[in-house]
Amino acid sequence: MTKSALWPFILAGLVALGACSSNSASITDTIPESTPKPTETPIPPTVEPTVTSSTPKELPITSTSALLGVEPNTTYKVDMATFGSLAFEESELPAEPGAVTAQWYTSGGRYVVAYVGLDLSETGPLCPGNSILTEAGFSNVSNAPTEEGACEGFTTLTTDPEVGPIVCQESLLYVTAIPSDQQGMLFGTLEALTGDGALIGLTSSVQSSPDVPEINLEELCGS
Repeated sequence: MTKSALWPFILAGLVALGACSSNSASITDTIPESTPKPTETPIPPTVEPTVTSSTPKELPITSTSALLGVEPNTTYKVDMATFGSLAFEESELPAEPGAVTAQWYTSGGRYVVAYVGLDLSETGPLCPGNSILTEAGFSNVSNAPTEEGACEGFTTLTTDPEVGPIVCQESLLYVTAIPSDQQGMLFGTLEALTGDGALIGLTSSVQSSPDVPEINLEELCGS
């Protein structure tokens, strides 16, 4: 069959296709306006959750501070019966020399020292202590345990319920027996019993200052 002979069939197909298109259009046009037309379900807007956060209060900066166990401060092991010095390994100390800073503050009319950098979970029971050196000599010396029995045998164990250690802001703080208006050389120590009749410790010392920051322990520590 020649190409010219196919034209009638091609034309017939085009006419039929046009008729279908015309019929489809007429059906669509007959849909009443009142008939609801399908609509897309709206996507609700994303609502960001309300985030509330609170930054815990931190210890203020103080220039009255000193590293424990770093010259001129010392490390030591002492026989508790004779008070004689004993040889020891650095690994026996409650903390590595230079790893803990004694930071001094005042609160409620007393000096307070924070042992920043100390991890109590690694040290075990401790017997921290504090004192002040003035022209009259050492005074207001006190020790108190972080756990019961940690200061057994200490002659300077305090009986004042207002004096002693508290854990605050992940640091060990010690409310001392030293009046906040007293000036002199402040000593902050960390000591521990060794189990062989001796104590081992490291100390720090720093000159007091009238500019020592005052802290509110109740607000700071929630106690």
